[in-house]
Amino acid sequence: MKKTLLASLLAMTLLQPLVVYADLPSLPDLGEISDASLSMADEARIGRDFMRAMRDAGDVVEDAEVNDYINVLGHRLSAAVRMPGLQLTYFVVNDKQINAFAMPGGYVGINSGLLVGTQSEGELASVVGHETAHITQRHIARMKAVSDATSPLLLLGTVLAAVLASRAGGGQASIGTLSAGLGLQISNQLSFSRDFEREADRVGMQYLAQGGFDVRAMPAFFQRLDAANRYSDNNAYAFLRTHPVTSQRISEAQNRALEYPVKMKADSTAYLLVREKLRVMTMSPDEAVGYYQTMLEKGQYLNEGATWYGMSRAQLASHQLPAARSALAKAESRLPADPMLFGQEAAIARESGDWNAALASLRRGQAQFKDSQPLQLAELDVLIDSGNRMAAQALLRQLQSRYPREATLYRSEARLFADKDAQRYHAALGNAFYFERRYEAALEQFQFAAQAKGDDFYQRSSIEARMREVEKMLKEEKKDSGK
Repeated sequence: MKKTLLASLLAMTLLQPLVVYADLPSLPDLGEISDASLSMADEARIGRDFMRAMRDAGDVVEDAEVNDYINVLGHRLSAAVRMPGLQLTYFVVNDKQINAFAMPGGYVGINSGLLVGTQSEGELASVVGHETAHITQRHIARMKAVSDATSPLLLLGTVLAAVLASRAGGGQASIGTLSAGLGLQISNQLSFSRDFEREADRVGMQYLAQGGFDVRAMPAFFQRLDAANRYSDNNAYAFLRTHPVTSQRISEAQNRALEYPVKMKADSTAYLLVREKLRVMTMSPDEAVGYYQTMLEKGQYLNEGATWYGMSRAQLASHQLPAARSALAKAESRLPADPMLFGQEAAIARESGDWNAALASLRRGQAQFKDSQPLQLAELDVLIDSGNRMAAQALLRQLQSRYPREATLYRSEARLFADKDAQRYHAALGNAFYFERRYEAALEQFQFAAQAKGDDFYQRSSIEARMREVEKMLKEEKKDSGK
């Protein structure tokens, strides 16, 4: 079973997901019905289970630059959302299909295919805003409020059961069980789903406007996909199957957009570069080099500088280092300065084994972009990989003080102590799992750490305290789930 099955199933199943209140005057009061049908604790637990399964399957793109961009965009759009206890998390899924989905607990997944398939940042933002609106209007909870035995909660449980069974060897039987439940749910909820889609369009358009984007990007993107889909029955247009677009819906969105002023906004450099980075990830190195050669020769690109950056990424993947440097220089001459350009300089230097040049590029980048977390994380990686342990530990302490909940930092800490200190290694992994909200895996690592040798009283006390905290959280989760 291919790795992206889970992401595809989620995109099909959760087309109208999830949670939160937004502080916009025109939004309905959803509290009583939603909370009575599916609690915030239920949604948080379900969302964590999905994310754990997706990470375990390798479906989540774990790239600092990509994650930084999509979360900056998402939180820019959701800046008006107010809901104590809810954390909106945006992530990219390694799937070529043009699709996106929202999940319980405030998670919004964007397929890499969607990001690559957009022609402007406004198009991407329109989808991210739409999915965020599914969350803020608590669509899963509201579906459950009017459902019976085929409620979304039951369906979510069916999906998770199928995923777990397939990982344990259930295979095709699990998929069959899932398909049967999914077909029944879609049949029973079709008209309700269309209502939610329209509501997500309306609220998502408000988020677009608040984020500084032209709201006309939303109906324009839907219209472009619909037109392209008429000539191709391709899985690339999965978005249209999970988010049915009708002429009436497009017309409604166009009419609603007339209420907003026109905003001419250039695409951010970060969007242009992330789109090409993900495009390269979807191809083999040779395919990617050939693609960019054709685009550059024929002038078939939306942005020349970003296309040269993509060529540099492709040539780096093909180990063509001089060519990658040359292509990057052409990108830099055509684009404004951006952290990702410095990151690419460092990546090329690392590939050639020139650690000093890599560090120099990263530090020049940080001099211009002091708050760039991806550049800081890249510097930490270079220090660890080059064997500069003292400098790596000093930077790690500094970054953990600045970003105490960043799971990537604890994974870097685990790398640093992997063959030196078993107790610190397992404690660091435990903290990484903890901040990813993967509590069972975290507890296991903390137990290993507690059993390992080590005479650091503060470290051992910290491990024991975290164990007690995780055990309490797991106990509460089991109680909430009725187990």
